[in-house]
Amino acid sequence: MKAWIFGLLLVVLIAGCSEKELYVFPDDGGELIFVAHLKEPLLTVIDADSGDILGELELPFVASDLALVDGRLILASVEEEQLYAFDFETQALDAIGEVGAGISKLLAVDGDLYAAHATEDRISKLSVEPFAVEATAETDEHPQSLAYGDGTLFAANVYGHSVQALDPETLDITASYRIIDRPNGLAYAGGNLLVGGHGPSGELNRELVNYSLADGKVAERIEVGLMPIEVLAGEDSFYVLNHGSHEVVELSEDLTEKGRMPVADNPYYGTLHGGRLYVSSLDGDTVTVIDTGRFEKLSEIPVASGPHAMAIREAQP
Repeated sequence: MKAWIFGLLLVVLIAGCSEKELYVFPDDGGELIFVAHLKEPLLTVIDADSGDILGELELPFVASDLALVDGRLILASVEEEQLYAFDFETQALDAIGEVGAGISKLLAVDGDLYAAHATEDRISKLSVEPFAVEATAETDEHPQSLAYGDGTLFAANVYGHSVQALDPETLDITASYRIIDRPNGLAYAGGNLLVGGHGPSGELNRELVNYSLADGKVAERIEVGLMPIEVLAGEDSFYVLNHGSHEVVELSEDLTEKGRMPVADNPYYGTLHGGRLYVSSLDGDTVTVIDTGRFEKLSEIPVASGPHAMAIREAQP
């Protein structure tokens, strides 16, 4: 249920030469869902327990992805040169450093932050505190999906039709694989890569590709649904979002199908947290909450137009 909270304030603070934006919304320290919207510069804040909307924050840019690093919410944008951070204690949004435009994906790994600059064909490794661009690498065209496993960073390049392996410290490219045309959606699975995507131009892909890194070849192709573009690795299951057939598929560790669930139109982003899978539907204007233990839909939360990237803040001690 959507509950409007009166008294939402937006104040612009000028401090020296820096400009901060202060967003005041009710925060009792509980678990929060943050949802960025691609169709308007908006960040929705949702109480994870009740599903109530606590605030709709008008951003100065459209946020392309979110990540939680060092206790702050990090926001990136395709159009912005700056990386931004939202501080929960001060409720202030601040530009923290220049990274260059084109970021479409963020991946946090053990305190490190990686950014895929899809429109600039490169990957960055970032330090948030203190801010620094620690390494960069030129990739094949349009890196979109990132995954990490066994000491290697992987990037799926949509229009380069490749998946590249990178050293997570230096970002040196150590290998390049041709797995599927227009790959999108990537997960590491114990020595293998699970790769989704749109497939060849003019064809509608329905397969998730299981690629063996040791053998350097496709181990199997699994028909999962129309245009699988997001793959998430859980504790003992994998979850595939099919944005063409508007559904989520659960696969076991051996990649057999365990369940299938319809969701609102165009599911394009998912995140796992605390035994729940959160799925945003870009054209369905809904966030679906799924219990992963039972693979059961818990709720559907109506939100503003174009929900996409999400991050979950744990309840504060």
